[in-house]
Amino acid sequence: MSHIIIIGSGAAGLMSARMLSEKNHSVTILEARDRIGGRIHKLTEKFSRPVETGAEFIHGDQSLTLALLREANGEAMKVQGNYYTLNKGELEQGDFMDDQWGELTQALNTLTTDTDMASFLDRHFRGDTYQDLRNRVQRFAEGFDTADIHRVSALALREEWSGTDEEHQYHVRDGYSTLMQYLAEKVKKAGGTILLSSPVHEIEWREGHVKVTTDSGRSIEGDNVIVTVPLGVLQKGTIRFTPDLPQHRTAFQAMGFGGVIKFLFEFNEPFWEDHASRKLKNLAFLFSDADIPTWWTQLPDQTPLLTGWFGGPRTFNAHHQTGDLFAKAIASLQYIFKLTPAEIESRIRHWHIADWTQDPFTHGAYGYTTVETSSALALVTKPIQDTLYFAGEAMYEGPSMGTVEAALTSGKEVANKIM
Repeated sequence: MSHIIIIGSGAAGLMSARMLSEKNHSVTILEARDRIGGRIHKLTEKFSRPVETGAEFIHGDQSLTLALLREANGEAMKVQGNYYTLNKGELEQGDFMDDQWGELTQALNTLTTDTDMASFLDRHFRGDTYQDLRNRVQRFAEGFDTADIHRVSALALREEWSGTDEEHQYHVRDGYSTLMQYLAEKVKKAGGTILLSSPVHEIEWREGHVKVTTDSGRSIEGDNVIVTVPLGVLQKGTIRFTPDLPQHRTAFQAMGFGGVIKFLFEFNEPFWEDHASRKLKNLAFLFSDADIPTWWTQLPDQTPLLTGWFGGPRTFNAHHQTGDLFAKAIASLQYIFKLTPAEIESRIRHWHIADWTQDPFTHGAYGYTTVETSSALALVTKPIQDTLYFAGEAMYEGPSMGTVEAALTSGKEVANKIM
């Protein structure tokens, strides 16, 4: 059977490796980091329970993820609690999808030709009457999709938002890392090899043969290669292809890839329940107009952990010093709970900031659909001479783009193409 080299041990890479190795293909995974999982990573030290620095939720009925979770004897815990919206200092229970959001949905449903969301809003919702709606759409697109509204596809957001199901959001008990470990064990059991701390420098290829060289100068040869690195890495061009792929380079730039900075704050107690000036009983999610706008708890798990989420194009221009980011988070919590910085900081047990925009093996967070993405995907998801393949969450087309489900699906589809 053929020898297949897989670049990256995230969800897509491990899914492909598991399927191919169990069909008796020789599989070697080259992973740049000193661990598997890619943008799935949990911290276990100092926090009272494992916390996710990357992917965390299952959004709705994501069949492949849930099936794999059952196979690995994992458990999806349904998110519980209340949703709150804080805007201009006014707190309301519930999300921000009000009557104006209904108007937005109606206007999107009349759209027949794709356009970017900023142009759509300018055409249908200009003027002071809709200023608040425009702000909320931008915050939601940036926060949930990490998207730039001047590039993101309005049709893609319509499809995604119409399928958003707040009633079926899940945490993964013990974290997504358990799934990655499960897949890695299956790969090794089937005879596959996983080489850590092996960032790839160059891929030389011709039909039926590849030679992959790492930064250390080590070379591995095979029959096929599957590149599953994040789109941000492909956009940066840190992996050289020989012969070059100029059309692919153009296509990668046409696709959307956003940034995220994630804030993990464990407190001594859930002070927002009783001890804040602005109480948020049974808090599940808070959407706000703070600098760090989105925060959530771990309910039904009772750990007093608040996770802050800052996404979108502004993350690439943020002050990335840890002290600056910490101060920005404290200022946001001060505004949200109407407490002093000292009152907030005195309650913190441990904290961590995961800045994915500065990660050299990611250069961002996850993909989003631009107006040009569909045509770009038609090129980059097509095998090159049945030798060179691309997979990953950004190489998936559909409403689950940017999710673990998208990565697993893409990895599965590429493995099936090879088999």
